Amino acid sequence: MTCGRRPINMEKQITLRVRPGETVRFPPQCVACGQPAGERLTLQKRRGQITRRVDVPLCAECARRLARRSGDEERLLRLSLPAAAGVALLLTVLGLVALPFDAWLPRLMMGLVLGVAGGALIRRALVRRAAAAELPERRAVREAVRIVDFTWRDMTLAIADGAMAAHVLTMNPDYLPDEQIEADGSDGAKAPDDKRIL
Repeated sequence: MTCGRRPINMEKQITLRVRPGETVRFPPQCVACGQPAGERLTLQKRRGQITRRVDVPLCAECARRLARRSGDEERLLRLSLPAAAGVALLLTVLGLVALPFDAWLPRLMMGLVLGVAGGALIRRALVRRAAAAELPERRAVREAVRIVDFTWRDMTLAIADGAMAAHVLTMNPDYLPDEQIEADGSDGAKAPDDKRIL
């Protein structure tokens, strides 16, 4: 039996009270297709100095799909580093030659700044084009589970399959947010029959 794609019920976002170092449990099924999982995919999202990571299960076939790249994607990724270095070198030399300063050191410094900035822009543009040329089956595996947002005390995951999201919630009851406090309406106010001494 080949590894087929699971029918997507609808993407569901779940929020779990998971702090750094705590582990979110997933069922032993591939998050992309539902087959028995033997591999792991580490998801990560970075905000400033903080990076949050989650390990999700994958089957062997989906892990192979994730490793495959299209010809255009591979070509653009291989081209991005030499192109960035070439643009950086070219802009540095142009800055050294063309800038209207008498001293060579300010021209070199300005050329280096322009070269590094230009090289970084070229690399970023080529990496973005490579991401746009990604194979659809690879993108489907990558987007089966995503970290949408996080704070120091919780994390929001987007899970493509609603049944998988429900399964993750049932496997992590300790990490569910306390929404019952808001539902009860008790915000810390005293009960009306409380007697106070005046």
